[in-house]
Amino acid sequence: METIAAISTAPGLGGIGIIRITGNKAFEILLKMFKSTKVKKMEDIVPNTIIYGKIYDDSRMVDEVLVSFFKSPNSYTKEDLVEINTHGGSIVMKEILNLVLKKGAMLAEPGEFTKRAFLNGRIDLTQAEAVIDVIHGKTEKSLSLSLNQLRGDLRDKIAIIKKSVLDLAAHINVVLDYP
Repeated sequence: METIAAISTAPGLGGIGIIRITGNKAFEILLKMFKSTKVKKMEDIVPNTIIYGKIYDDSRMVDEVLVSFFKSPNSYTKEDLVEINTHGGSIVMKEILNLVLKKGAMLAEPGEFTKRAFLNGRIDLTQAEAVIDVIHGKTEKSLSLSLNQLRGDLRDKIAIIKKSVLDLAAHINVVLDYP
């Protein structure tokens, strides 16, 4: 699969914006533009850490950032994943995203990070659907129900029903074969 990237925070002004990169070239792409005293090459990356540094477009500094590194399979998508925490202005986020795309990533489609989490077996279909419900929840009750589904409550209930149906089908087959 291609390495993909997108702005993960909602449009508008804010103190922080997040650009997410996932795929087998996520770290490689980041290192083409990220300068830090702690991370200079791939071997320096420590999974599940946040490192301060700067994003550069050639020799021009674009922004000071914090970068989170998640090594496969311990990420949302179960792929190598990087989150660049930048200042929240739309211009700086677009500039960094364009730089990430220029360095080799493809622009992610809406929902593609969750789709990869599903395809890579991190979440099931009911949980993938719950992600959008959490995002669009308008009341505390709808949020609570969506979080229960995201936790796997619906999946667990379906598994119990499935087991009961399979047990019943097996019993029926035995009765038909051995009356």
